Amino acid sequence: MLCAKTEYACVALARLAAEHAAGAPLQGRRLAAEEGIPEGFLVQILQELKRLGLVVSTRGASGGYRLARDPEEVSLGEVLDLLEGPPASQGAVAQPSPLGEAVAEATRTAAQAERRRLRGVSLASLVEQAGSAHGMYYI
Repeated sequence: MLCAKTEYACVALARLAAEHAAGAPLQGRRLAAEEGIPEGFLVQILQELKRLGLVVSTRGASGGYRLARDPEEVSLGEVLDLLEGPPASQGAVAQPSPLGEAVAEATRTAAQAERRRLRGVSLASLVEQAGSAHGMYYI
């Protein structure tokens, strides 16, 4: 389960991936409105994505945001690694018992497997998937 910030960041990046071929920046206000992301929250998210090197911004009337790299080169796993760090290596229980350690190990292993799988999901593939489902996005 992703936190709202990470999910919104992934949606914003996927939308920027859908717009990548056009080469023109996408205004944050338009991105927020069309993807249902609260504009003030999106501004903070885009600033962090810029700091992390995932997006670039252009100022001015025709300014906005673009992906910093090709959509094929950016994976969901990379985005999660940058925004959330690696999956937790330790359980949350203060004084773990053998059962607690077993639960923590099982969930850690599952989280690591999920992250590995998401490293194989590019932004371009998300755009393609959304386009085939809704017939609206193209790269």
